[in-house]
Parts: sequence; C-alpha cells; structure tokens
Amino acid sequence: MKKNWHKIILLIIFSVALFLRLYQLNDVPKGFYEEEVTNAYVGRFILQNGKDLYGHPWPLLYFDKFGDYPPVLPLYLSGLSTYFFGFTEFAARFPIAVIGALTVIAVYLLGLLIFSSPLLGLVSALVIAISPWSVVLSRTTAEGVVGFFVFVYALYFFLGVLEHKNNRRLILSIGLFVLTYFLYPGARILVPLTLLPLPFIVKNKKQKMSFILIVGLFFLLTAGIAATPWGRARFLQTSLFRSTEVAERIKSNMTALNYGEKNLTMAHLFNNRIVGYTREFLQQYASYFSPKYLFLEGGGQPRYYNVSGQGLMPVTFALLLLAGLLPLVIKGKIPLIGYMVYLLLITPLPSVLTADFVPHVHRSMFMILPLTFLTAYGFAKARLLMRKDRLLIVAMLLLLIIETVYFWHMYAQHSASLQSILRNDGDKEMTGYVITKRSKYDKVIIPGFERLPIYYLYFSHNLDPNLVGKFKFGLQIEGVDNITFANDWCPSKYFPATKLSKQTLVVDNGDCPDVSGFREIKRTIRSDSTKAYRFLVPEDQ
Repeated sequence: MKKNWHKIILLIIFSVALFLRLYQLNDVPKGFYEEEVTNAYVGRFILQNGKDLYGHPWPLLYFDKFGDYPPVLPLYLSGLSTYFFGFTEFAARFPIAVIGALTVIAVYLLGLLIFSSPLLGLVSALVIAISPWSVVLSRTTAEGVVGFFVFVYALYFFLGVLEHKNNRRLILSIGLFVLTYFLYPGARILVPLTLLPLPFIVKNKKQKMSFILIVGLFFLLTAGIAATPWGRARFLQTSLFRSTEVAERIKSNMTALNYGEKNLTMAHLFNNRIVGYTREFLQQYASYFSPKYLFLEGGGQPRYYNVSGQGLMPVTFALLLLAGLLPLVIKGKIPLIGYMVYLLLITPLPSVLTADFVPHVHRSMFMILPLTFLTAYGFAKARLLMRKDRLLIVAMLLLLIIETVYFWHMYAQHSASLQSILRNDGDKEMTGYVITKRSKYDKVIIPGFERLPIYYLYFSHNLDPNLVGKFKFGLQIEGVDNITFANDWCPSKYFPATKLSKQTLVVDNGDCPDVSGFREIKRTIRSDSTKAYRFLVPEDQ
C-alpha cells in the first residue's frame, strides 16, 4: 500500500474528475446548444451512411458547417456515443466529458516528469480535475478538450525524449502533435511555438539538429494548412485584423486623438493603424492574465462559460501561484519551470489574434497547462514555509472543497437563466412537440434557423441516406417529412392562414407579433422566463 499510495490517490482524483464531468450531464448545462446537436448528428450520420450531409465520403479533415471548416474527428466521437446512449444530450456530451477526465492522468504523468515528485504530480492532477475551466468546457462538447488531451500526451512524450533519448517516444510525440492539428485549429499555432525553444534546451548536437528539423517541419505544416481555404477560413471569420468593429474603434480613436493636433506629421506618427492594432493586441493579450478573469469572474463566450461569480480557477490556486514567487530554493532540479512560464506567455496567442468574445475561454484553454504546473510549483514552495506540510495539505483541501461546492451550486442552479437564449434553450422542447404532434397535421411550418432542421432530425432519429445532397450551405434544408423550414423567425407573417390547410401547424419565435387568422394553442418558456416559441393553427380549428 505504501508503495502504491500515489496510484491510489490518482485513482481518487480521477474519480472526482469523472464525477464532476458526468454528474447530471444530460441536464447541466441547461439547453442543448446548436453545435452540440450538430456534432452528434453529423458524426452519427457519417458513421451510419459513409457520407456527410453534403455527400463527401468519410471526411477526415473538416466538416463545413457555415464556411468555418471545423475539424471533423471530434464529431465522430459524439456520433459514436449515440449508438450506446441514444439520441440524447448525454450521448452528445459524454465522449468529451470522459476525455476531459482522462486528461487528469496525462497531466499527472507530465507533472511527474517535470518535478520528479509523485506528490507534485498529484497536485497537478488535482488542479485539472476540479478547475471550473476544465470542468465546464468538458461538459459542453468543446473540441478543444480533445485537442488539449492529445497535446498534453504529445508534450509528455516529447519532453521524455530529453531524458530517455528514445526514438519511439519521439515518433509517437510527433504523430500526436500532428493529430492535434486536426482536432483543434488553435493547435496549428501553438504546436510549433511550443516546440520552438526545445532545441536550445538540449546539449547533444545530434539531438539539437533533429529538434531544429522537427520544429521547422511543424512551422511548414502550419503554413501549408494556412494556405488552404479550409485551413484559414475560421481565422479569417474571427481575425482581429479583419474585424469591422475593431477597425471602426481604432478609426474613431485616431480621429479623436488627431483632433486639434497642429503638426499632422507628428499626429500620424503617434496615432495610426499600426499603433492602433498594436495597442488593441496588447490590451487583449493582457486581459487573459487578469486576476478577475482567471479567479473571480470568468468572461468570454457565454456558450462555453457563464458561471456567475466564479472564475476559471479556484482562488486557492491564485494563492499557490503567488507562493511560487517566493524567493525559496527547492531541493532538486526543476529545469522545466522556465519552460512552463514560456508556455504561459504563448498559449493565449490563438485567442488574442481573434476579436469576438474577448477574453475567450475556449480558445485560451491551453493556458490551463502551464498554470497547472506553476500552481504545483507554488505548492512546493509553500511547503518549505510549513514545518508540518500536512497542515498545508489539509487546509488546501478544505478550501478547495468549499470552492468546488460553491462552483457547482452556481453552475447547476444559476447558469441556466444566464445563457438560455445563447444555448438554444427551448429548441429541443419545440422540436419534441412537433415530433409528437406532426402526424395530426398535413403540414408543419417552423423557422429554419440555428440548426432547427438538425434538431428535428436528431430527435426524430432520422438518418435517411436520401438526405445526402439536400442540404445547402449553413446546414439549411427546405423540408423533410411533412415539415417545411421557413426562411424567417415568424413564418405566420408569410404564410397567410387563408391559404393554408386547416390541418396546418405554424411555429413562430416567441417574440413574433400576433397575426390575424391564427390561434395560439401552446407556447414554451425558457429558463430565463423569456418566450421561446408559439404554436399556431388557423383560427377555425
């Protein structure tokens, strides 16, 4: 038992991580977001029929949802899960949630390699296991979780080469790093930057040259993918330098600053687009290191993270990070801590280069890795101040239990009302009602936006291969079964009751105005008390 104590504790930490990611997974987070249902349905459709909805056989690089070309491999995971758990929210979320929990083991192994200490490896695993940042993203089918999992293992094997000089580890590491390119787009920037300093760490000249060659090949791979339409599409959609909002803000600032300047040459020297974009970039970059963002009130894209009064990591970890700055020397060699500081500086870059929802929780999630090991490093230094380090461990665990309970309460009880509309709360209920009542009507007309056709197909279990080729750009389709998908949120405005069959059901968005000739028979309400949908029939029914 004494010999295997660290394995037993690791198993306990993994169990906690798994519990936090699977408990009430079907209901928390509230609302089945359109990307979640799309990933599960498209993945299952391809597995079932060998083609995607556009007719491409077994795509491996991407699936084009709306001109964004996201990686397709995570979709297969969600699709495969539906074979075991049916067409449910749980099935769509389960694979990513489990992978998020399994990351605990990868982080432990990497921590063990960095610190040569089972205790610090376990602290690192605990950080990942209970950090709201990792927990929430793992429960929302964020594809970055899969890319992060593979990235950690790739880095573990690559850094292991420095110690073991094992060519098999090197080949495995390279293969895993390449795989991350097709799991999460941000990895195409991070991987070459992650490997960039490593040739300068090794002393062996032959190994140094090999590492330089590997780094060069990854930069070429990134450049090659960036040159393709599918490789650059999403970045162009969200790029900081193509954002009209950012451009207008910089232009407005330049106009205000140049007003009243007597020397136009000097004015243009200090107030120009280069200066404007540089300051915008630096402001965004700094926002990712804000204590408020990290420990008090996580911001960014609410679809991924909207937990009121809760940062991305427990405040206890902030105290340990501060302890890492103590001028204390830890026995033994920890040569990779400086490298972790470097990783902390580069991991926000994929998100800083984009403009929407800054700071963006998902795009910056790779920051978790260096923060995790720097937290463990701070714990190691804090132990030096304690004569009895058991007291530190007990105090830390008590604080973390309190913070974890608080986080879960805020997440499970309050986040639903904060993100109802954004997370498509009410769409599942609307399509479920249509599915149960469609046989009573000759025709059903519903809006065709926000992947509502996919919701209908997913919950009606419709994987008909004849659907191939019927979908247009943006996953739009004119109709299926007796359902017509209208090109408006208020179909009742464009389908007069006098021209419809008496056995017609029309579904309007909850905010649509009343239209003469229709009678409301039902309405659905979101968790935030806003109106979701209204169900209408011609008045004389």
